[in-house]
Amino acid sequence: MIKKLITKIRHRIKYYKKLIKQYSNEDTVFIYQMGKVGSTSLESSIKNAVHVHAFFLKNHTCPVRLKGLSKFGVKHFFYRAEQELLSFLLRRAFKQRSHTKIITLVREPQARNISMFFHDLDAYLYAAHTNCLNTRKSPLPTRSQSADILMDIFSHEFNHNYPLNWFDNEFLPMTGINIYSQLFDKEAGYSVIEKGKTTVLCIRTDKLANCTEQLELFIGDNVELKYENKAQGKWYQPVYQEFKCSYKSPSDLLIKQKNSQFYKHFFD
Repeated sequence: MIKKLITKIRHRIKYYKKLIKQYSNEDTVFIYQMGKVGSTSLESSIKNAVHVHAFFLKNHTCPVRLKGLSKFGVKHFFYRAEQELLSFLLRRAFKQRSHTKIITLVREPQARNISMFFHDLDAYLYAAHTNCLNTRKSPLPTRSQSADILMDIFSHEFNHNYPLNWFDNEFLPMTGINIYSQLFDKEAGYSVIEKGKTTVLCIRTDKLANCTEQLELFIGDNVELKYENKAQGKWYQPVYQEFKCSYKSPSDLLIKQKNSQFYKHFFD
């Protein structure tokens, strides 16, 4: 038992060392964005790319998933401490670099949110039926399986403000760069920001196919875009498509999104 535990710890330490080395490597290009904006496709198209959603655990894309990764009971404290330590070491490795190239992607918030919701659908179903996020007065009964249950859960359990605040809550504290400080070319769909030892290429997902030349200039290498991790290949694709067609965003939420700094900066 002890021998097995020691072997497991050694494997994890080896993996973490490899990860920290990758974050420190001067050739590494960071695909640093909020999730479900086409970053997996971009990562698979660029050599030496590292995919990051959040350096701070509080900004994890799915809080229920994070709790599950931390395990339960006594194990929770050890796993959570391990997560926090690794997060700290990766932040340190990132900030100690002499120069850093970052590619960050943005997507229309409602489309991104629906995609993210289905990506973590199992977690949000669990959240609704256990009320572990305290979003309801009481857990949703498991017998509640009506046709509109997904819309109910999307409204109650999902954080619709996440994409609107990601650059303020995650990107700015980590990089020191205010993404809104420089005008974004909405027609071209990209902008480049340089500050200190960091250079950022920001691209709108719907314009990505037209920005191959800018990508190649930025990383100094050829890029052949490979589109991966798309909903069409997922088990939930039929339900996802139906949901996209039938979901109507509440007017107050729609107004909030359209009036946000995020939306006005990147979209018409």
